[in-house]
Parts: sequence; C-alpha cells; structure tokens
Amino acid sequence: MSFVNQPNSTGVRSLPIRQCLGPAGETCIVALAWHVDGEAGVIAAAPEAAWHLTALSEGSYGVSTALPRILQMHRDLGIPGTFFVPGYVAELHPQAVEAIVADGHEVAHHGYRHENCFPLDLNAQREIFQKGTEALRHLIGRDPLGWSAPCWGVNPDTLNLLYELGFRYDCSLMEYDRPYWLAIPQGHLLELPISMVLDDWGIFGGSPYSGTGVNGTAESAYQIWREEFEGIHHYGGFFSTSFHPNLTGRPGRLRMLYRLIEYMQSFERVWWATCGEVAEYIQHHYPVDPSSKNCERLPSQRRLAGEGASTIDITSSAL
Repeated sequence: MSFVNQPNSTGVRSLPIRQCLGPAGETCIVALAWHVDGEAGVIAAAPEAAWHLTALSEGSYGVSTALPRILQMHRDLGIPGTFFVPGYVAELHPQAVEAIVADGHEVAHHGYRHENCFPLDLNAQREIFQKGTEALRHLIGRDPLGWSAPCWGVNPDTLNLLYELGFRYDCSLMEYDRPYWLAIPQGHLLELPISMVLDDWGIFGGSPYSGTGVNGTAESAYQIWREEFEGIHHYGGFFSTSFHPNLTGRPGRLRMLYRLIEYMQSFERVWWATCGEVAEYIQHHYPVDPSSKNCERLPSQRRLAGEGASTIDITSSAL
C-alpha cells in the first residue's frame, strides 16, 4: 500500500525507503542501543527526587554496576553499541563515557537531564541540546552524531533544531520498520526508527521514588524480543533497541540478553552496526533527491542486490 502526501499541521512528512539493504546485501540491520539515563532519569521524572537517595542510587546502579558488565558483554560477543547519554550523567560519570569510547562504541545525545522536549519551546530545547552536546564533546572529542528523545518527547521544533545543529540522525519516531527520511521545513533529516516493543521500560521499568515497578521475567522479555527479531529478519528491517542499563543490566536479565544475541547471531544476512554507522551508510547509499523528495538506492547498491533501477519504489506519507 502506498500513501499520498497530505498537508498536515506539523509540517513534517515521511519519505520511506521500501527496501534498505546493508553493505553486503543484508536485509536485517541490528543496532543495539542503550539509554544510559543514570541519575538524570530519576530527576527528570520527579525533580523533588533529587534528594531521594534510594531513587538516585537505582539510577547510579546502571552506570556504576551494570555498565561495566554490559561493555564486557559487547566485548565477549563482538558487537558494536550505541550509548545515548544525558550530558548531566556524562559530567557525573566521565570515566563511564571514556570506557564506552575506549571500546569503540558510539556515544550519542540524550538531552542534558533527560528532558522531555515535547512541551518545550524552541529556545528551551536549544539550550538543552547545546548544554548536552558540550558535556559530551568534552569527553568524546567531537559533537554527537545523533539523538534519541527522552520519554519519546518530540515536537516539530525538535526536528528542525536537530537539523539546524547538524545532527546526522534522530532515533525517536516509529512509523516504519526501516530507516526513513523526514522532510521538514529546513531540509531532510534521517530517522532511525525505534519501537515500544524493543524498549525494556514497559517490561522492567519502575522507580523506588514512586513505589511502582513492572517486574516481568527475563524469559518474557526474551520471548518478546526474539519474536520481534524473527519478524524483522523475515520481512526485512531495522532492529533498534532502547535498553536501560539499570533495567536490562541486572544480572539475570543480562544473562538472558547474552542468550538472545547469541541466537540472533546464528542468522545470516544481518548487519550489526552502531546508529551512527547506519546513518552514514544510509546517507551515502539512500539519499534524498531534493527536487523530487524521493529516496533512491545508488547504482552500486542495485547491482549488489541484483536488481535493476525499475525495482526502486519509494512512496511518501504524512506523519
């Protein structure tokens, strides 16, 4: 089914890529991404929790205790990762960010104090992005390439600001199973889609401050994530996680994640990459033609897939 572009109040349109293949013709792309919310996640959810030591310590656990285990898992399994880190957490735990970089992983933007941008105006958002970028730049030696929205909070100003500030990608929206382009008033921004299915918060999330928690079993998460991977591998698409170290980095859950990744590694035609690597690849091989507002695969990629130019079928839809 294809959708016709329709005017909409957001000024944002989607430009999907019907078939997105990896560098070696892989039909499934996996980006294992972590949201290292730390103490910032606690404070953003309830500012008064800045004095709640138990709640803060639960956030700290994800950085001090879980993150080293997670990095060891990545080394053991030989897979890259993307770590979205709030600037505030980077300032509190510079050695953690340095460890991520030392292992060759990507560090990306996740606000300053895990702020939900949806209700904020342009100036407030600009201040958050600039402050978060400065904190990360000091530790990783460059500006972050991408951003993922805390609390899934995005408004049209957010996307325009990402473009204005030179971000290569957003990782917050959910319309397609594959990477796609967003046509915004200022230009085009690459979207690396996420999914509520691949966010661990719905299964494991909770807070000592509010006294709430969803304590699903590790096996239930394994079943959900395995089924989603099998489906994406079957249809082709982008498997991008939103895992939190303080949740999935718990001992029993991390053992489950080892098993899941080992199972996923048994499949062929899978490209394991960071979000930044995927963004760079898409921008080079599936560019947007500004005159036609279509994405097209370059001739070299058509030959790799064994297809002719006539097979490229790009449609557009409204968000």
